[in-house]
Amino acid sequence: MTSPDDQDPNTALLAQLQAQVSLGAPLTQDELLAQLNAPPEPDPLENVAYTGDLENDAAAELDAVAKGFRERTAREDDRFRLATDSEYWFALCFKTRADKEAFLRAARLLILGDKYLDGHAAARILGIPMPTDDPDENGKE
Repeated sequence: MTSPDDQDPNTALLAQLQAQVSLGAPLTQDELLAQLNAPPEPDPLENVAYTGDLENDAAAELDAVAKGFRERTAREDDRFRLATDSEYWFALCFKTRADKEAFLRAARLLILGDKYLDGHAAARILGIPMPTDDPDENGKE
């Protein structure tokens, strides 16, 4: 038996967003909206042309599902590389916590946090144009 949550396609997304908020991830309205409007995973059976021949149709479905797994694996590999790439951040160091907080306050960045800041959000606040606002594209450069 399935619960109503199992049938709602937004359940997993809601859980992910709640986890990010509970971990203190700086989610702006733009970031939240982008996550909510992200396209769903493609249906691997969407382009299967059914012929009415059970054996051929089953083989076509199996091929489509296998292709879907390969494509999902490639997307996951890209996501993993992006998540584990250490060349996408830098650090600033100050003599004291007060110096750090004064800097963040003067730069109007304290609203993003006081330790780990979203670089794109900081760039928007500082008026710095970025090559792209798509996080996936930034991670693949």
